[in-house]
Amino acid sequence: MQARPKNRKQQIVDLALELLQTHGFENFSYRDLAGQLGITKASIHHHFPKKADLGVALCQAIQEWHEREFARTRSFSGSAQEKLDLYVRGTLKFACGDTKICPLSSLQADIASLPEAMRPALKRLDDHELDFIAELLDAGRESGEFKFSGSARDQAILFVLTCKGALQYSRVHGSEVFDAAMAQMKAQLLGQ
Repeated sequence: MQARPKNRKQQIVDLALELLQTHGFENFSYRDLAGQLGITKASIHHHFPKKADLGVALCQAIQEWHEREFARTRSFSGSAQEKLDLYVRGTLKFACGDTKICPLSSLQADIASLPEAMRPALKRLDDHELDFIAELLDAGRESGEFKFSGSARDQAILFVLTCKGALQYSRVHGSEVFDAAMAQMKAQLLGQ
């Protein structure tokens, strides 16, 4: 029996996510989606009447990806540092490459022009990721593995900013920038 193809709505979200990571939310249209999928714009409007509706669906898709990665990381039996490394590697697979950026970073870059309906979904996504990183950092500090001052949430913000900033810089300067920034962050967390 042949595998059933993805439903149209999921195909639209998948392509929109790719375009978000390569062009930004404001730089692709329903015409772009329709052309690449070989469907009409009306078909897209049927599933997502406004682009804001598609944007909220993109946020939901990213949240689902987060949940899968968070569950995989939580179930990993390694140390806090190994769990953090596992999450970063998973993130790199999702958001790496010469033409792709982190979907959250892409949405954040477009914040001034995003539809108002998307902004709460983006904030929830940001908080969701930061809370998870803070959870890992807090567990590492409790076990004595990590040594940092301040709250785990503040350290999570610094970690995420370092990771995503390094990803952006590595697009211009090469992967060595990312590796060096993350090595420095690791040394800081370990108190070295």
